[in-house]
Amino acid sequence: MDTAPPLLRLQALDKRYPGGTQALAGLTLEVGVREFVALLGPSGCGKSTVLRLIAGLERPDAGSLQWSGAVPTLGYVFQEPTLMPWATVADNVYLPLRLQGRTRGEAAAAIDAMLARVGLADFAHAYPRELSGGMKMRVSIARALVTRPGLLLMDEPFAALDELTRQQLGEDLLAIQAEQGFAVVFVTHSVHESAYLADRVLVMSPRPGRVAAESRIDEARPRGEAYRLSARYDAHRVAVSRALRDAMASASDHA
Repeated sequence: MDTAPPLLRLQALDKRYPGGTQALAGLTLEVGVREFVALLGPSGCGKSTVLRLIAGLERPDAGSLQWSGAVPTLGYVFQEPTLMPWATVADNVYLPLRLQGRTRGEAAAAIDAMLARVGLADFAHAYPRELSGGMKMRVSIARALVTRPGLLLMDEPFAALDELTRQQLGEDLLAIQAEQGFAVVFVTHSVHESAYLADRVLVMSPRPGRVAAESRIDEARPRGEAYRLSARYDAHRVAVSRALRDAMASASDHA
């Protein structure tokens, strides 16, 4: 049994926006070191709010965020690639290193290595307008990972992509995570995606959001086509889908 303290614990978080919308109510969850946690739930349940609170972009109205040690470097990947259209691929990836105060020369090796890792070594001097949607997302992932974060926050990063591109980026993400050892909090609407990528799937209730159920995906890594076609994967998808359905039904009962 793993007795190591979690990387991060969110305890009884409440968040209400100025317009009166209660986004979260009593949300509690943990993220382990090197763990891949998926947040699954309906639109408007507060999944993205959780990421913004972890990133420090917003503050909770109640509750606490507790790190087990020093706050790690964070990477953030949004649903849209949010690339600078006037900058080359390499310069987009350089941005977080520039914000850290590193010169272009000091950062060059890290940029080149990260672009090679996401399959874009030949596109360092291209501009975003010249890239496909999947390639733009690869740039966004490279930009988030070039600082070697301890925790990667991902807000439905593959939602706008076709299924084959989505699957390939998922495979690549798991491979890079295995190499670099960062934890992931991954927001998704997809039962299939969560059951394939995650170590744990946390199902959130409709607004105000809280963790209504947890499904553990105790499957060895790397996960590849054999797992995707397996009865075990089907069983995990069914379990996650049932947990999501039950959370929705419970919310309706208490409406």
